[in-house]
Amino acid sequence: MIKKNFLLLKIIIFFLLFLNKQAYAEFENELIKKIQNTNTLTFQFNQKINDKIQKGKCIIKYPKLMRCDYEDAYKKRLISNGKTLAIIQRRYKKIFYYPLKTTPLYFILDKEYLIKFIKTSRGQILNNLLIKYEIIENNNKLSIFFDKESLNLKGWKTVDMYKNDVDFSISNLKINLPIEKKLFKIPTQENL
Repeated sequence: MIKKNFLLLKIIIFFLLFLNKQAYAEFENELIKKIQNTNTLTFQFNQKINDKIQKGKCIIKYPKLMRCDYEDAYKKRLISNGKTLAIIQRRYKKIFYYPLKTTPLYFILDKEYLIKFIKTSRGQILNNLLIKYEIIENNNKLSIFFDKESLNLKGWKTVDMYKNDVDFSISNLKINLPIEKKLFKIPTQENL
């Protein structure tokens, strides 16, 4: 009797694990399809660095283009032209340049890298609402969050170059709106 119950329990556990693995594979395929079919993202954001919260609007155009305008006193703007990330303080007419590949944003903006990563990794379910993928590469650590139901990008978490924790959350996401490439041109300091 005990052997039969134990065997039945093993079969049930195997069946549940099989269903869970199948469900995750289906989720992963749908997420990859969603990313492949996404050309642009437009959204509002809240960025929390330590205890300071900043707000603004962003546009991402694949591959590797991004522009974010912050609602702050510095009139900060981030622009990625695919190779360089420029942080612009329009109020003080200053530009700081970084190779995009050395920043955690590279992993979000390189759609092909992101798809390959998802194919070879396993996401973690958080609060039954979000799926988290964690990338650790080139001394960068990045956690990317997707909505479990809509599969939309919900934000990311990383550590900036000054060792500050950065939480970036997305709201009012719109997908595949037409966006002109000229928005991602990095200005010269003289043109600020």
